[in-house]
Amino acid sequence: MCRNPIGFRVTIETDGGLYIVKRVLFALALLIVYALVTFTVYADTPPKYSVREWRISAVVNPDGSMDVEEYITYDVPRSHEGPVVRHIDIAHSSSMENLEVFSVIPADTEGSGQPELEPYEFVDESDQNMSKVYTTKPGASPEEVQEVLIYLPAGGGEHTVVLKYRLNDLVSLYRDTALLYWNPAAKGYGLDVRNMDMRIALPQGTKPDGVKPFVYGALEGNCEVLKDGAVGITAKKLGSKEFMEVTLVFPKDGVVQGRKLIDNDGLGRILEEQRLKAEEMELLRRQKEQEQKLRLAAVAGATAGIVGIGVCVGVWMSRRRIRSTGVFSELKRRVHDKPGGQVVTKQRAGIFDRPKSEKQEEMPAIDLPADYYTPAELSVLLRGKRIRPGDMVATLMDLAVRRYLDVEASGGKSYVLSLKDFEPSSLKPHEEYLVNWFFKDIGDGRKVSTEAILQAAYGRGFEREFCNRFVIWKKLVLRQAVRWGFSKRVTPFKVYIRTPFGKQHYKNWVRFKKALKQLSHKADSLLPADWERFFAYVFSLGIGRQVVKGLKKAYPEGLLLNGDLAIFSRDNFGAIDHWFDLAKRLNLMRSRLFRLLYRPAAIQLLGVERNERKSI
Repeated sequence: MCRNPIGFRVTIETDGGLYIVKRVLFALALLIVYALVTFTVYADTPPKYSVREWRISAVVNPDGSMDVEEYITYDVPRSHEGPVVRHIDIAHSSSMENLEVFSVIPADTEGSGQPELEPYEFVDESDQNMSKVYTTKPGASPEEVQEVLIYLPAGGGEHTVVLKYRLNDLVSLYRDTALLYWNPAAKGYGLDVRNMDMRIALPQGTKPDGVKPFVYGALEGNCEVLKDGAVGITAKKLGSKEFMEVTLVFPKDGVVQGRKLIDNDGLGRILEEQRLKAEEMELLRRQKEQEQKLRLAAVAGATAGIVGIGVCVGVWMSRRRIRSTGVFSELKRRVHDKPGGQVVTKQRAGIFDRPKSEKQEEMPAIDLPADYYTPAELSVLLRGKRIRPGDMVATLMDLAVRRYLDVEASGGKSYVLSLKDFEPSSLKPHEEYLVNWFFKDIGDGRKVSTEAILQAAYGRGFEREFCNRFVIWKKLVLRQAVRWGFSKRVTPFKVYIRTPFGKQHYKNWVRFKKALKQLSHKADSLLPADWERFFAYVFSLGIGRQVVKGLKKAYPEGLLLNGDLAIFSRDNFGAIDHWFDLAKRLNLMRSRLFRLLYRPAAIQLLGVERNERKSI
């Protein structure tokens, strides 16, 4: 408080010295905390031991088994107690046999010959005082991982051990190709590995031009077909949270005695899955590069911020007196007289004069907040990655409304969908995939019934394939939705939050949902064409049944609905509840049957859901 020369009592809203100091200190504290987080959060807790070098030499035999020889050089600290553990992936083989463990005896001079090996002794039970022995035990998932516990000599340091073993029936034989799927570094059991090199020799007579190797999980992993027809796989660095999944597709002519036969074609599906995995790894590599740039920017920003704050404080201290002398002259130009001689600044007056009803301009409730992303993408905005098979039903309805499909009621309880002529490029990838799947794989290429779709989902022998195809479709939806930037990952925390764009669109859709719920009580207040245009999105919003209930009340038996509508036409409206039954049954199949029946049997190669799986 102060008094002006006229004698009026005034309230001056300026940034006082104490307030400025508090703000400066608060900003400085934030910068320091941010810098500390930048330096510490990214640092993983180092394991007790690491791998300096890991070389694997494997040979695929004509009977589909694979002989493996591993040279692993461990860096073990002196403080380490107990064994080092090799977790061997046996999920895709029938058994592991002929396990042997050796230590490499250091040579006095370097030579070109093979290193001398000293065998380790196998023991049934071990204790901490043993050395140069090994034992085995089942892993956390006994059908997927076999643990080899190796007791090295005491004292720490660098130790090289050799493991030799055979994995039986590792190769799967489809009608059109042979498939080898193995995780040399299984997910969840990783160590820091500085240099990994793997070589897989295929059976004699395998044509190199038909060999296609893939590596997944290792950000710095690479694979290639060598001149002699073998496959080379390398990784300069493998972090403790990374894994390595190797998939090898090759002609099956050389595996003449293989026993794991699968009576269907698998090449096309496998290549599509590997393409999706390759795109996922590319996105992860870009994200890692961005995080590294962020760290450098954070360090530079924190340093510049601290220096800048110091400069600003110095400038503020030098000019504080000059600013305070100009307060009263500025006040005389900005004050408004009040009864009783009190005045307030225009800054405060602006706060009081603001209309209470001032709000952000709202979107009209009778129009879609956005029609440039699909109902499935809207589901990502509303529920994140929790995409349901029912979203495929919403996609079909949206395609019908946009006149890509014709809908015809069949028996009053189901629909027959007919594909119209259109340019495939006009569809988004997940829409095109769904059309090809339902019409070309399930239907006859031009027509498909909703009953046939349900039969493909529940029919014996097709359930697993249906689940796999849904996972691929879900991946395509997520990839498309990412481009809108609905959410972003909070670094360094592994959580996602909505962006300002996502928050605004989420609020718009919530308002749209509330407005339609109110309008559904008097459905004839909107044109049937508008209801149909909204219906696929309303389906994803979860109020489809309420809207249909209102429409049935306003248009009993579909009366007064014209024939220009795709879904709400008079002939199709009678079976409208079938859309909900279709979505319900598909969701039930996915949530219950998939968990109870197919997860233990492990679906074939789809890295998007789970890394450790058993092959058929």
